[in-house]
Amino acid sequence: MRNKSLTRVLALDLHPRRFGYVVVEVPDRLLDWGVCSYRRKGNSSEVLIQRRLRPLLELWRPKFLVIHGARQIPPRKHLLRERLLKGVAVEAKNYRARVQIIKKRPTDRAEKITKYERAREVVKHFPVLTQKLPPERKPWESEDYRMSMFAAAALAMAYLH
Repeated sequence: MRNKSLTRVLALDLHPRRFGYVVVEVPDRLLDWGVCSYRRKGNSSEVLIQRRLRPLLELWRPKFLVIHGARQIPPRKHLLRERLLKGVAVEAKNYRARVQIIKKRPTDRAEKITKYERAREVVKHFPVLTQKLPPERKPWESEDYRMSMFAAAALAMAYLH
């Protein structure tokens, strides 16, 4: 029998053609994590929602869907992100998940920390993700796609605490 007091949270780190996600069950139990992408031409936001997000919502039935809201984005990408945010919100409401948009960075403090340092904090909290932590990137390297998963985990941690 399932405990009714447990709350599931799905946290997303949205990008135009992919999203990192974690599913956490309160108190601090990591159920699922990963990165979903769609790299073909066409309206990728609709396909990303229908083929990648919908199965997650169907499987886990989260009570809350948490998304990072404020970023400084160039105007064209801002429109893509807004369309994606609206689509995600509509899909979440179809599964009765409340959408929570967090405006500040999960670890805003007086000192600046890098994404890699934030990912290491996530690994301390969820040791099961240790194997997924990519090596620290060099200035000339692209960001590893798995960092999106760690950004979503940091967002879930900020929401739950």
